[in-house]
Amino acid sequence: MRLLQTEITPLINDFLHVDMRSQSFLASPFHAQPSFHAHPELELVFIVEGFGKRIIGDKVEPFESGDMVFIGSSVPHVWLSDAAFYKEDSTLQSKVIVTYFHPKVFQQFLDNVKEFDGIREVIRQASKGIKIQGETRNIIAEKLLALSSKTGFEKVDGFLQIMHLISISEDKSFIVNNETSKYGMAEPDRLIDVIKFIKDNLHEHISLKQVAEVACMKEQSFCRYFKNRTKKSFSQYLEDLRMEHARKLLIESDNPISDIAYACGYNSSSHFCKVFKDHNGQSPYQYKCSIKKGLV
Repeated sequence: MRLLQTEITPLINDFLHVDMRSQSFLASPFHAQPSFHAHPELELVFIVEGFGKRIIGDKVEPFESGDMVFIGSSVPHVWLSDAAFYKEDSTLQSKVIVTYFHPKVFQQFLDNVKEFDGIREVIRQASKGIKIQGETRNIIAEKLLALSSKTGFEKVDGFLQIMHLISISEDKSFIVNNETSKYGMAEPDRLIDVIKFIKDNLHEHISLKQVAEVACMKEQSFCRYFKNRTKKSFSQYLEDLRMEHARKLLIESDNPISDIAYACGYNSSSHFCKVFKDHNGQSPYQYKCSIKKGLV
């Protein structure tokens, strides 16, 4: 089976992310179909509704509602819904809660606090895939539902509580006996190269031709590929990313609006202000004032 080497963090702009999905069948992140893939982010998967087969490393096992698995960094995996989910007249639904987190963000924090020895060990063990069952699973499932609405410190705190529960629980088992086999040449994810190029050059003019060349594709083919993966056109995605960056700069700096416009790839302050207002319902100046008053 072809292995896709991808990343999650550049696509979600978040180092700790809870994704609640409801689909006709389980699809891989930023894919219309399931794909056998690996990424540096660790992943906690809870199947709320659905059944089929999952592949973790070289182990193929059935899954059903209630299945909960913690997967380590760069472990190849895919969840495949049963064939019944693909029938035209099917009314079946797949529901899943997936939590992603990048280990580098927490590494220094975990390495220097002795009290997190257990969490550090369970992260290491996750290279074998950990199945979580029993009461531990039920408690974590409730915490995951609550975590989806948390932000800031509460989100990190809730996640660490979940990791602690996994580390001390006896309701867990390894999915593979040894660490996952090393695969040969994995196919690199062209979308990741494109997203990184966009973010590195957000202050510059970025053309469709440039990003198509990064993906080694013709422009028309790239447009179809990009929209299929992100559910947005390239121009819409670029504009949304620039607006997100603009909001961040308005919150974190006192730079003039003209400087922020330039940092977001706009040569015209008036055009930047118009686009910003269309996106946010207020001008950059009004947005900044609202931030200071705690209204946003």
